Amino acid sequence: MYNLRRTKILLSTLFLTSILFLSLLFSKPHFKNSNSKSPKIHFQNHIQKQVLETAHWACQDTLYKSLCLSTLATFPNLASKTLPQIISSTVSHTVLEVKASSSNCTSIKKQFSKKLSSLQQWALDDCLELLDNTIDELKSAISDLSPNKTLNSNRYYDLKALLSAAMTNQDTCLDGFSANGTAPRSSNVGIVRSEIEGRINTISQHVSNALVMLKKIPGAHKYEYSETMKSEMFPDFGPAKKKFPTWVSSKDRRLLQSSTNETKYDLVVAKDGTGNFTTISEAVDVAPNSSATRFVIYIKAGAYFENVEVVKKKTNLMFLGDGIGNTIVKASRNVVDGWTTFRSATVGEYFFFSSSQLAS
Repeated sequence: MYNLRRTKILLSTLFLTSILFLSLLFSKPHFKNSNSKSPKIHFQNHIQKQVLETAHWACQDTLYKSLCLSTLATFPNLASKTLPQIISSTVSHTVLEVKASSSNCTSIKKQFSKKLSSLQQWALDDCLELLDNTIDELKSAISDLSPNKTLNSNRYYDLKALLSAAMTNQDTCLDGFSANGTAPRSSNVGIVRSEIEGRINTISQHVSNALVMLKKIPGAHKYEYSETMKSEMFPDFGPAKKKFPTWVSSKDRRLLQSSTNETKYDLVVAKDGTGNFTTISEAVDVAPNSSATRFVIYIKAGAYFENVEVVKKKTNLMFLGDGIGNTIVKASRNVVDGWTTFRSATVGEYFFFSSSQLAS
Protein backbone atom coordinates (compact mmCIF):
# COMPACT_ATOMS: atom_id res chain seq x y z
CA MET A 1 0.00 0.00 0.00
CA TYR A 2 2.81 2.40 0.85
CA ASN A 3 4.61 1.63 -2.42
CA LEU A 4 1.40 2.14 -4.39
CA ARG A 5 0.76 5.54 -2.73
CA ARG A 6 4.39 6.50 -3.36
CA THR A 7 4.05 5.55 -6.99
CA LYS A 8 0.87 7.68 -7.35
CA ILE A 9 2.58 10.70 -5.79
CA LEU A 10 5.59 10.26 -8.07
CA LEU A 11 3.37 10.00 -11.17
CA SER A 12 1.39 13.09 -10.13
CA THR A 13 4.63 15.01 -9.63
CA LEU A 14 5.91 13.94 -13.04
CA PHE A 15 2.59 14.88 -14.63
CA LEU A 16 2.58 18.38 -13.11
CA THR A 17 6.24 18.88 -14.03
CA SER A 18 5.46 17.91 -17.65
CA ILE A 19 2.58 20.37 -17.82
CA LEU A 20 4.75 23.14 -16.41
CA PHE A 21 7.55 22.33 -18.88
CA LEU A 22 5.19 22.27 -21.85
CA SER A 23 3.61 25.51 -20.71
CA LEU A 24 7.00 27.22 -20.60
CA LEU A 25 8.01 25.65 -23.89
CA PHE A 26 5.01 26.99 -25.79
CA SER A 27 4.83 30.33 -24.06
CA LYS A 28 8.45 31.19 -24.90
CA PRO A 29 8.04 31.48 -28.70
CA HIS A 30 4.89 33.53 -28.15
CA PHE A 31 6.92 35.92 -26.01
CA LYS A 32 9.57 36.22 -28.75
CA ASN A 33 7.03 36.81 -31.52
CA SER A 34 5.34 39.63 -29.63
CA ASN A 35 8.69 41.39 -29.25
CA SER A 36 9.83 40.75 -32.86
CA LYS A 37 6.82 42.56 -34.34
CA SER A 38 7.67 45.89 -32.79
CA PRO A 39 10.79 46.71 -34.90
CA LYS A 40 8.93 45.65 -38.07
CA ILE A 41 6.03 47.97 -37.35
CA HIS A 42 8.45 50.75 -36.51
CA PHE A 43 10.29 50.14 -39.81
CA GLN A 44 7.05 50.25 -41.80
CA ASN A 45 6.03 53.49 -40.11
CA HIS A 46 9.40 54.99 -40.98
CA ILE A 47 9.03 54.04 -44.67
CA GLN A 48 5.47 55.36 -44.76
CA LYS A 49 6.66 58.65 -43.31
CA GLN A 50 9.36 58.92 -46.00
CA VAL A 51 6.80 58.23 -48.73
CA LEU A 52 4.48 60.93 -47.43
CA GLU A 53 7.31 63.44 -47.13
CA THR A 54 8.49 62.68 -50.68
CA ALA A 55 4.97 62.98 -52.10
CA HIS A 56 4.27 66.29 -50.33
CA TRP A 57 7.62 67.72 -51.45
CA ALA A 58 7.13 66.67 -55.10
CA CYS A 59 3.52 67.91 -55.18
CA GLN A 60 4.27 71.23 -53.55
CA ASP A 61 3.02 74.18 -55.68
CA THR A 62 1.05 71.94 -58.05
CA LEU A 63 -2.40 73.22 -58.98
CA TYR A 64 -4.02 69.82 -58.43
CA LYS A 65 -2.30 68.70 -55.26
CA SER A 66 -4.87 66.11 -54.13
CA LEU A 67 -4.64 64.34 -57.50
CA CYS A 68 -0.85 64.57 -57.36
CA LEU A 69 -0.65 63.04 -53.87
CA SER A 70 -3.11 60.23 -54.60
CA THR A 71 -1.26 59.37 -57.83
CA LEU A 72 2.20 59.35 -56.26
CA ALA A 73 0.91 57.16 -53.43
CA THR A 74 0.41 54.35 -55.97
CA PHE A 75 4.05 54.33 -57.10
CA PRO A 76 6.23 51.57 -55.60
CA ASN A 77 9.43 52.62 -53.80
CA LEU A 78 8.49 56.29 -54.08
CA ALA A 79 10.89 57.40 -51.34
CA SER A 80 13.87 56.03 -53.29
CA LYS A 81 12.95 57.66 -56.62
CA THR A 82 14.65 60.76 -58.01
CA LEU A 83 12.46 63.67 -59.12
CA PRO A 84 12.90 62.88 -62.86
CA GLN A 85 11.82 59.31 -62.07
CA ILE A 86 8.76 60.59 -60.18
CA ILE A 87 7.82 62.83 -63.12
CA SER A 88 8.40 59.95 -65.53
CA SER A 89 6.13 57.71 -63.45
CA THR A 90 3.48 60.44 -63.41
CA VAL A 91 3.67 60.79 -67.19
CA SER A 92 3.54 56.98 -67.62
CA HIS A 93 0.42 56.93 -65.44
CA THR A 94 -1.04 59.69 -67.64
CA VAL A 95 -0.43 57.62 -70.78
CA LEU A 96 -2.71 54.96 -69.28
CA GLU A 97 -5.32 57.64 -68.63
CA VAL A 98 -5.06 58.81 -72.25
CA LYS A 99 -5.54 55.27 -73.56
CA ALA A 100 -8.59 54.84 -71.34
CA SER A 101 -10.01 58.14 -72.59
CA SER A 102 -9.40 57.09 -76.19
CA SER A 103 -11.25 53.81 -75.60
CA ASN A 104 -14.09 55.78 -74.02
CA CYS A 105 -14.38 58.04 -77.10
CA THR A 106 -14.37 55.01 -79.39
CA SER A 107 -17.13 53.33 -77.34
CA ILE A 108 -19.30 56.46 -77.41
CA LYS A 109 -18.80 56.82 -81.15
CA LYS A 110 -19.96 53.23 -81.71
CA GLN A 111 -22.82 53.41 -79.23
CA PHE A 112 -24.35 56.61 -80.62
CA SER A 113 -23.13 56.35 -84.23
CA LYS A 114 -26.63 56.81 -85.69
CA LYS A 115 -27.69 59.53 -83.28
CA LEU A 116 -24.74 61.94 -83.49
CA SER A 117 -24.64 64.97 -85.75
CA SER A 118 -21.83 65.23 -88.29
CA LEU A 119 -20.16 67.87 -86.10
CA GLN A 120 -20.24 65.58 -83.08
CA GLN A 121 -18.75 62.78 -85.18
CA TRP A 122 -15.96 65.12 -86.30
CA ALA A 123 -15.41 66.30 -82.73
CA LEU A 124 -14.95 62.70 -81.56
CA ASP A 125 -12.59 62.03 -84.47
CA ASP A 126 -10.63 65.14 -83.47
CA CYS A 127 -10.36 63.86 -79.91
CA LEU A 128 -9.16 60.44 -81.03
CA GLU A 129 -6.46 62.01 -83.21
CA LEU A 130 -5.44 64.46 -80.49
CA LEU A 131 -5.27 61.70 -77.88
CA ASP A 132 -3.10 59.66 -80.23
CA ASN A 133 -0.80 62.67 -80.63
CA THR A 134 -0.76 63.08 -76.85
CA ILE A 135 0.49 59.53 -76.37
CA ASP A 136 3.39 60.20 -78.77
CA GLU A 137 4.29 63.42 -76.97
CA LEU A 138 4.15 61.86 -73.51
CA LYS A 139 6.24 58.87 -74.58
CA SER A 140 8.85 61.22 -76.00
CA ALA A 141 8.87 63.09 -72.67
CA ILE A 142 9.41 59.80 -70.82
CA SER A 143 12.39 59.10 -73.08
CA ASP A 144 13.88 62.54 -72.32
CA LEU A 145 13.48 61.85 -68.58
CA SER A 146 15.42 58.57 -68.70
CA PRO A 147 18.37 58.33 -66.25
CA ASN A 148 20.95 57.99 -69.04
CA LYS A 149 20.10 61.43 -70.43
CA THR A 150 21.54 64.55 -68.85
CA LEU A 151 19.28 67.58 -68.50
CA ASN A 152 20.42 70.48 -70.65
CA SER A 153 18.68 73.54 -72.07
CA ASN A 154 17.53 71.81 -75.26
CA ARG A 155 16.14 68.79 -73.43
CA TYR A 156 14.46 70.99 -70.82
CA TYR A 157 12.67 73.03 -73.50
CA ASP A 158 11.78 69.81 -75.31
CA LEU A 159 10.08 68.55 -72.15
CA LYS A 160 8.20 71.80 -71.60
CA ALA A 161 7.07 71.90 -75.24
CA LEU A 162 5.97 68.26 -75.24
CA LEU A 163 4.02 68.51 -71.98
CA SER A 164 2.47 71.85 -72.95
CA ALA A 165 1.36 70.42 -76.30
CA ALA A 166 -0.14 67.39 -74.55
CA MET A 167 -2.15 69.69 -72.29
CA THR A 168 -3.30 71.92 -75.18
CA ASN A 169 -4.56 68.85 -77.06
CA GLN A 170 -7.16 68.25 -74.36
CA ASP A 171 -8.53 71.81 -74.61
CA THR A 172 -8.72 71.50 -78.39
CA CYS A 173 -10.59 68.21 -78.03
CA LEU A 174 -13.27 69.77 -75.82
CA ASP A 175 -13.50 72.88 -78.02
CA GLY A 176 -14.98 70.71 -80.75
CA PHE A 177 -18.05 70.05 -78.59
CA SER A 178 -18.45 73.66 -77.48
CA ALA A 179 -19.20 74.61 -81.07
CA ASN A 180 -22.45 72.65 -80.98
CA GLY A 181 -23.60 73.32 -77.44
CA THR A 182 -27.21 73.94 -78.47
CA ALA A 183 -28.17 70.26 -78.27
CA PRO A 184 -30.49 69.41 -75.34
CA ARG A 185 -28.61 68.18 -72.28
CA SER A 186 -30.93 65.17 -72.04
CA SER A 187 -30.33 64.03 -75.64
CA ASN A 188 -27.64 61.55 -76.66
CA VAL A 189 -25.84 64.28 -78.55
CA GLY A 190 -25.96 66.69 -75.62
CA ILE A 191 -24.34 64.29 -73.16
CA VAL A 192 -21.31 63.40 -75.29
CA ARG A 193 -19.11 66.17 -73.89
CA SER A 194 -20.14 65.36 -70.33
CA GLU A 195 -19.26 61.71 -70.95
CA ILE A 196 -15.68 62.47 -71.97
CA GLU A 197 -14.96 65.72 -70.11
CA GLY A 198 -14.03 64.18 -66.77
CA ARG A 199 -11.31 61.94 -68.22
CA ILE A 200 -10.00 64.69 -70.51
CA ASN A 201 -9.73 67.15 -67.61
CA THR A 202 -7.91 64.57 -65.48
CA ILE A 203 -5.31 64.15 -68.24
CA SER A 204 -4.76 67.93 -68.34
CA GLN A 205 -4.40 68.04 -64.56
CA HIS A 206 -1.81 65.25 -64.52
CA VAL A 207 0.23 67.02 -67.20
CA SER A 208 -0.09 70.35 -65.38
CA ASN A 209 1.32 68.73 -62.23
CA ALA A 210 4.20 67.23 -64.21
CA LEU A 211 5.06 70.66 -65.63
CA VAL A 212 5.23 72.16 -62.13
CA MET A 213 7.43 69.31 -60.88
CA LEU A 214 9.68 69.76 -63.91
CA LYS A 215 10.75 73.18 -62.60
CA LYS A 216 12.05 71.53 -59.40
CA ILE A 217 14.58 69.30 -61.14
CA PRO A 218 18.08 70.31 -59.96
CA GLY A 219 19.55 72.77 -62.45
CA ALA A 220 16.22 73.52 -64.15
CA HIS A 221 16.18 77.08 -62.80
CA LYS A 222 19.08 77.89 -65.14
CA TYR A 223 16.84 77.31 -68.15
CA GLU A 224 13.85 79.35 -67.05
CA TYR A 225 13.27 82.51 -69.05
CA SER A 226 15.48 85.43 -68.17
CA GLU A 227 14.63 88.99 -69.14
CA THR A 228 17.09 88.72 -72.03
CA MET A 229 15.45 85.56 -73.33
CA LYS A 230 11.98 87.12 -73.08
CA SER A 231 13.09 89.94 -75.36
CA GLU A 232 14.18 87.52 -78.09
CA MET A 233 11.95 86.69 -81.06
CA PHE A 234 11.20 83.08 -80.07
CA PRO A 235 11.19 82.85 -76.27
CA ASP A 236 8.85 79.83 -76.24
CA PHE A 237 11.43 77.76 -78.08
CA GLY A 238 14.35 78.38 -75.76
CA PRO A 239 17.42 80.60 -76.04
CA ALA A 240 17.86 82.35 -79.38
CA LYS A 241 20.99 82.99 -81.41
CA LYS A 242 20.96 85.35 -84.39
CA LYS A 243 17.15 85.47 -84.28
CA PHE A 244 16.83 81.67 -84.33
CA PRO A 245 16.42 79.11 -81.54
CA THR A 246 19.81 77.60 -80.68
CA TRP A 247 18.61 74.11 -81.61
CA VAL A 248 18.19 75.14 -85.26
CA SER A 249 21.30 73.84 -87.03
CA SER A 250 23.52 76.13 -89.12
CA LYS A 251 22.42 74.22 -92.24
CA ASP A 252 18.77 74.92 -91.52
CA ARG A 253 19.51 78.56 -90.75
CA ARG A 254 21.16 78.96 -94.15
CA LEU A 255 18.17 77.24 -95.76
CA LEU A 256 15.72 79.60 -94.07
CA GLN A 257 17.75 82.71 -94.85
CA SER A 258 18.59 81.93 -98.47
CA SER A 259 16.55 83.37 -101.36
CA THR A 260 14.23 81.13 -103.36
CA ASN A 261 16.52 80.98 -106.39
CA GLU A 262 19.38 79.69 -104.23
CA THR A 263 17.38 76.84 -102.67
CA LYS A 264 17.16 73.28 -103.92
CA TYR A 265 13.55 72.11 -103.98
CA ASP A 266 12.21 68.61 -103.80
CA LEU A 267 8.80 69.53 -105.24
CA VAL A 268 7.29 72.63 -106.86
CA VAL A 269 3.65 73.72 -106.60
CA ALA A 270 2.37 76.22 -109.18
CA LYS A 271 -1.15 77.38 -109.99
CA ASP A 272 -0.24 77.84 -113.65
CA GLY A 273 0.83 74.21 -114.07
CA THR A 274 4.57 74.90 -114.40
CA GLY A 275 5.39 72.86 -111.29
CA ASN A 276 4.96 69.25 -110.19
CA PHE A 277 1.50 69.93 -108.78
CA THR A 278 -1.16 72.66 -108.86
CA THR A 279 -2.24 72.21 -105.22
CA ILE A 280 -0.24 72.09 -101.99
CA SER A 281 -2.21 69.10 -100.67
CA GLU A 282 -1.13 66.98 -103.64
CA ALA A 283 2.53 67.75 -102.94
CA VAL A 284 2.11 66.94 -99.24
CA ASP A 285 0.50 63.60 -100.10
CA VAL A 286 3.50 62.42 -102.14
CA ALA A 287 6.12 63.74 -99.69
CA PRO A 288 7.97 60.87 -97.97
CA ASN A 289 6.79 59.59 -94.61
CA SER A 290 9.13 59.68 -91.60
CA SER A 291 11.83 61.51 -93.54
CA ALA A 292 15.13 61.89 -91.66
CA THR A 293 16.19 64.83 -93.86
CA ARG A 294 14.56 68.12 -94.75
CA PHE A 295 12.02 67.86 -97.62
CA VAL A 296 11.39 71.24 -99.26
CA ILE A 297 8.20 72.12 -101.16
CA TYR A 298 8.42 75.39 -103.11
CA ILE A 299 5.05 77.08 -103.54
CA LYS A 300 5.16 79.62 -106.38
CA ALA A 301 3.35 82.95 -106.25
CA GLY A 302 -0.41 82.64 -106.49
CA ALA A 303 -3.57 82.26 -104.41
CA TYR A 304 -4.25 78.70 -103.26
CA PHE A 305 -7.79 78.10 -101.97
CA GLU A 306 -7.48 74.89 -99.97
CA ASN A 307 -7.21 73.46 -96.48
CA VAL A 308 -3.82 71.81 -96.12
CA GLU A 309 -3.40 69.09 -93.51
CA VAL A 310 0.10 67.88 -92.63
CA VAL A 311 -0.20 64.64 -90.67
CA LYS A 312 2.43 63.57 -88.13
CA LYS A 313 4.04 60.96 -90.40
CA LYS A 314 5.13 63.78 -92.74
CA THR A 315 8.29 64.69 -90.83
CA ASN A 316 10.94 67.29 -91.73
CA LEU A 317 8.63 68.98 -94.23
CA MET A 318 9.32 72.59 -95.16
CA PHE A 319 7.15 75.03 -97.17
CA LEU A 320 8.85 77.86 -99.03
CA GLY A 321 6.91 80.58 -100.84
CA ASP A 322 7.60 83.78 -102.77
CA GLY A 323 6.93 86.08 -99.83
CA ILE A 324 4.08 87.87 -98.07
CA GLY A 325 1.39 88.98 -100.50
CA ASN A 326 2.76 86.77 -103.29
CA THR A 327 2.17 83.19 -102.12
CA ILE A 328 -1.25 83.15 -100.46
CA VAL A 329 -2.99 80.15 -98.89
CA LYS A 330 -6.55 80.65 -97.68
CA ALA A 331 -9.75 78.72 -97.08
CA SER A 332 -13.22 79.27 -95.66
CA ARG A 333 -13.90 76.57 -93.07
CA ASN A 334 -15.30 77.97 -89.84
CA VAL A 335 -17.23 76.95 -86.74
CA VAL A 336 -20.37 78.81 -87.83
CA ASP A 337 -20.62 76.61 -90.92
CA GLY A 338 -20.31 73.46 -88.82
CA TRP A 339 -16.56 72.77 -88.70
CA THR A 340 -14.68 72.14 -85.48
CA THR A 341 -11.90 74.55 -84.52
CA PHE A 342 -9.39 71.76 -85.07
CA ARG A 343 -10.55 71.19 -88.68
CA SER A 344 -11.01 74.84 -89.61
CA ALA A 345 -7.27 75.64 -89.82
CA THR A 346 -6.15 76.67 -93.29
CA VAL A 347 -2.86 74.85 -92.78
CA GLY A 348 -3.12 72.23 -90.06
CA GLU A 349 0.20 70.75 -89.04
CA TYR A 350 1.15 68.25 -86.36
CA PHE A 351 4.19 70.01 -84.92
CA PHE A 352 6.34 67.42 -83.18
CA PHE A 353 10.08 67.68 -82.86
CA SER A 354 13.11 66.89 -80.81
CA SER A 355 15.46 69.84 -80.63
CA SER A 356 18.37 67.57 -79.75
CA GLN A 357 17.85 65.77 -83.08
CA LEU A 358 17.36 68.95 -85.09
CA ALA A 359 20.58 70.41 -83.73
CA SER A 360 22.64 67.45 -84.87
